[in-house]
Amino acid sequence: RLRIRARTPRLGRELDDRVMPAEAGLDERAISFTKGCYPGQEPVARLHYRGHPNRGLRVLAIEGADLPAYDTELTLDGKAVGRVTSAVPDPEHGVVALAYVRREVPADALLDLGGVPVRQVSD
Repeated sequence: RLRIRARTPRLGRELDDRVMPAEAGLDERAISFTKGCYPGQEPVARLHYRGHPNRGLRVLAIEGADLPAYDTELTLDGKAVGRVTSAVPDPEHGVVALAYVRREVPADALLDLGGVPVRQVSD
């Protein structure tokens, strides 16, 4: 629960071959842009200096007590905008989860998870 509330990605859940480090927020706390060469440096540096990630890791509050399955789709106005990666029960919010959500989705948007309302937490 603390890992999710802290927006900390976990290998095998939030970090896999589909995710760029910047999408998981790793460029903010785990990547050095001043050290020498390393494997994968070119796409990571290109995204950092010339672009922006299309998705970001966000903390969600899900109504109810049912935990969504890994990779469950999030929608906004009927359009797929993200996927849930980790979820745990939370006494304050019901269920808290980490999800990759498209960057154009506003932080105050109410998302849908198979008919269940989902709001983003700004911890």
